[in-house]
Amino acid sequence: MDPTRRLNPNVHKLVLSEALSKLGDNFTEVALALFILSLTRNNVAALGLVLAMAYVPRVVLGWAVAGVIDRLPKRSVLLIANGVRALLVVSIPVIAHYTWAVVAVFFMYTFAMLYQPVIRAIQPQIAETPEMNMKSQARQETYFALADIGGYLAAAGVLFVWGLTPAFFLDAATFVGAGLLVAAIRAPGTVWQAGELGDGGFWGQLGEGIGYLRQTATVRNLVLMTGLVALGVGALNTLLAPLSRILWHVSSKHYVWLLLALALGSLISGILIERLGLLEKYPARLLLALGFLLSAIGFGLVGLVSDWRAGALCLALVGFGNSFYSSALLLWVQTAVPDLFRGRTLAVRGALMGIGGALGAGLGGLLANSLGLQPAVLLTAAVWIAATVWSAASRSFRQGAPRKQTA
Repeated sequence: MDPTRRLNPNVHKLVLSEALSKLGDNFTEVALALFILSLTRNNVAALGLVLAMAYVPRVVLGWAVAGVIDRLPKRSVLLIANGVRALLVVSIPVIAHYTWAVVAVFFMYTFAMLYQPVIRAIQPQIAETPEMNMKSQARQETYFALADIGGYLAAAGVLFVWGLTPAFFLDAATFVGAGLLVAAIRAPGTVWQAGELGDGGFWGQLGEGIGYLRQTATVRNLVLMTGLVALGVGALNTLLAPLSRILWHVSSKHYVWLLLALALGSLISGILIERLGLLEKYPARLLLALGFLLSAIGFGLVGLVSDWRAGALCLALVGFGNSFYSSALLLWVQTAVPDLFRGRTLAVRGALMGIGGALGAGLGGLLANSLGLQPAVLLTAAVWIAATVWSAASRSFRQGAPRKQTA
């Protein structure tokens, strides 16, 4: 692949659109958490319910969406998804009611669930060549990292200077911008058209995929481990926003810097993994255990330190560990599963991520309200400890990352 070759304009617009949409998601994450805490007078359980709505659509509707997504006109899906999300974001501070916030977040992530598979499915067609698609994927990862860091910094600036409501309107503007970029893409009509109505065999194929998982211990455990980790991440997302005010007695606006610390830690480890070729040099089981252990130590220390700056450093360690285990988990599944079952296995994996994330978000809030924030943080760190022990001790993982199979 020629590193000097530029992206073609159409695929560059597509990659920019997805990065801008992710930037909007980051704004939502920050503004929504602070808005709900303000609206409910720091009720962490109430925040947990709202954040759980980011996962519930995947759990409740994910299977149905997988069966119909290819039958919808693709450009229309992308434009409608971005437009509706923009309207829903603006409606949250305008209506300023807790129940509506729960409903709005549910529908925002329902439309996001439609948007994400479509934009990833058409990317190879718009890139036109495998070489250009590989380059667009690499560029996308760079833009995503910039969207994480830039999004949290921009959110911090908006919140400190103008307050919460303008943050929601700026968030909506990123979704509008993403939609305009999609509208500007000039690609053949065949790229955007809906697929044929099929013979209704999706559920039979899903059953075959679940049967494959039941017979393959290593892959089954990797998929289940993904659900366990999502439980911890969901709880972390709920507990992160109230840490500043309740545990460290500073403004809730410091939440943004905690998110930034997580993103920076993840970015640094991602660069190290790529530049040093760690996924090729070391067994996936070792990288899994290392990533889980670093995350457990980092978040456990968050519950023990008394200063928000020290807490931010601990969260950077959590982010650093996250890139190790998330990249190793996904790579192991991709290389271990035959082509015939890979899509269905990843669909089941995604559903379990939704289930684990929703349960974690809700349980994190309930634990914080009933036991206190510090015990809730330490119990969440125990999830990564359990994953560390599982990855190190399980017999099915001891062989290391399997070689890629064929159907």
